[in-house]
Amino acid sequence: MQSVKNERGSVLIFATLIIVLLLIMVGMGLDTGHLAYVRSQGQPAVDSAALAAASAIPSGNMTKVTDQAAKFNPDASGNPGIGNNYVSSSNSNHKIGPDSVTLVHYDKATGAITTSGVTVDPSAPQNVRANGVRVALENNNPYGGTAGAAMKSPLFLTPLFNLFGETTSTTADVSVSSVAVIRALPGLPIVVKTTICGTSATLNFQGGPGNNAGWETYYIENASATEIRDLWDALPQCAGQPVVDIGFCGNMNNGVIDNIFKKNIKDIYDADMKTFGKACYLIPAVDPNTFNNFNQCAPIKDWAELCLDKNDPFNKNGSQNGQLKGTVTCGQSIDTSRATKCYVPFLVRDTKSGM
Repeated sequence: MQSVKNERGSVLIFATLIIVLLLIMVGMGLDTGHLAYVRSQGQPAVDSAALAAASAIPSGNMTKVTDQAAKFNPDASGNPGIGNNYVSSSNSNHKIGPDSVTLVHYDKATGAITTSGVTVDPSAPQNVRANGVRVALENNNPYGGTAGAAMKSPLFLTPLFNLFGETTSTTADVSVSSVAVIRALPGLPIVVKTTICGTSATLNFQGGPGNNAGWETYYIENASATEIRDLWDALPQCAGQPVVDIGFCGNMNNGVIDNIFKKNIKDIYDADMKTFGKACYLIPAVDPNTFNNFNQCAPIKDWAELCLDKNDPFNKNGSQNGQLKGTVTCGQSIDTSRATKCYVPFLVRDTKSGM
């Protein structure tokens, strides 16, 4: 009995298997590449939306927060203009809207993000006072809040299985998220001693052993009266006050600068009393044991809220010029304080979503 040695056609079988393998590899490459492309479109969209929404938190108005997040959506005609053009951005079910926005309280020390009970109410306790916003395009919110809809990316490989009788989806969900938080800039370039925390105090800028307040000039060493006035003149434009925190060694100066008391502080005080009915400002506090006088560098020990007296803020009934009267409340935080008009938004890591 002889064995069959006819091997004609074996190359065809091998070539067919190779072609199928190549198609699978090409399909996988196309799908992976397109998924990455869709994600690269969506990530900038939620990043910009989160930064815009976070900037509205100090308003205390949730509608403004969600409106800011939706600012970059396409118009009614689907034209993205200078706004979002990610995949399905013109689809009403996939736009960034209220369901895409979650208020967060971010703890910079641990990186923990809390969403339960968080509110934009500026009078709420600091641990539930919103200092950030999470914006996401996703089907399920890992923090348990609302969710809009993930982006849809077309697939190239899996639809081929439909040829073999298998029912497969022609699209894949792509989720992206972003968390932006705000940090307060100091409300006034004034620094006080921690020894007056929790008191109704008279702030004395005169210099000498009895003074308890001075001018905080931050990075400016040996600041002259002109440079200090420039800091005050820049306040309406949110300029000059850097993002600093506890531990930063800021440069200080003292002495009475008449123009600041007679114009800068008076104008700010009058405007805030007219608008808000109060004049409260975030300022740094320093430990008197770390310096000799308000004319050197001293590390920020705490943050205080200075609320100027409603009846006699400039101590007109006092014995000296160049004084302020008000209550000093320490234990404040640049992450939750609302005693300023100026904030800096920035992105942080959303570890729960892996982004």
